[in-house]
Amino acid sequence: MNSTPNEKMLVKTAEHLNIDDLLNLLKGEILVLRIPNYYPLEEAEAISKKIVLQESLQRYHRAPDVGVKRTGVTFFETNGSFEMLERYYEEAPFLIAQLRQVCFPYLSPIDKLKLELTDIWLAGAYIENVHNRRMLAGIARAFEHGFELPPHQDILSRDILDSPLTARNLFQNLTTQLSSNIYLRTPEIGGELELWDLKPSWSQQQSIRDQEYKYEGIIDRNNLPPAKIVIKPAVGELMLFDSGCIHAVCASSGSRVSMSMFIGYRGQDKPLTYWS
Repeated sequence: MNSTPNEKMLVKTAEHLNIDDLLNLLKGEILVLRIPNYYPLEEAEAISKKIVLQESLQRYHRAPDVGVKRTGVTFFETNGSFEMLERYYEEAPFLIAQLRQVCFPYLSPIDKLKLELTDIWLAGAYIENVHNRRMLAGIARAFEHGFELPPHQDILSRDILDSPLTARNLFQNLTTQLSSNIYLRTPEIGGELELWDLKPSWSQQQSIRDQEYKYEGIIDRNNLPPAKIVIKPAVGELMLFDSGCIHAVCASSGSRVSMSMFIGYRGQDKPLTYWS
């Protein structure tokens, strides 16, 4: 897909993860970066079978009415609860090791991505450390049959329990937050990623929220134009996009399993960070 100098490329497909495409994505010059065949198909199927059997696979605490399960408490779920925040930090090292063990004897898809980010990014990459404590970096997710992930945004500063001043100090230089997803199993019907080229502020988001959901971050799709792009992922594919843009996942008939983490960008001369 070609674009003029002033036109954003909607989707870029590449054979491998490289610095030029990553920078274009981080700077907002492309909307989605796709890397097909990023992870071997046989390994993906073997790992997905083990993931769906994990006892830690549960729905999000802050979104119990959304039919998506994840391995381990994510930082998003700690907002509003110091008890949950402490649990998050205490469990993070164990959950990272547990997910790695689930993938054994294969290289974890998340570890593959972390290694490649470190290799291509001159300033390096490391696990984010809000509150000077190492965060969870990498989860597996499984979508329940017939459920969608409704339109929403993922923005780290909105999940900080501390005062606004603390949030400003920690994240004033966080320019872009990417969502990275490696697909291990995809359904025959449904499961498409929907993405809008829209990044509403929190107050704007609240004016278009879906009141039927418990989580206040869900957006009513009736208040949105049609999605800018709709993409059906393939098994083994890596897909990255700006998580501040409104996005959703269509309901699926069958199993949909992936691994994911967020990637933070503060400038080309600064390290990348990652977390879940």
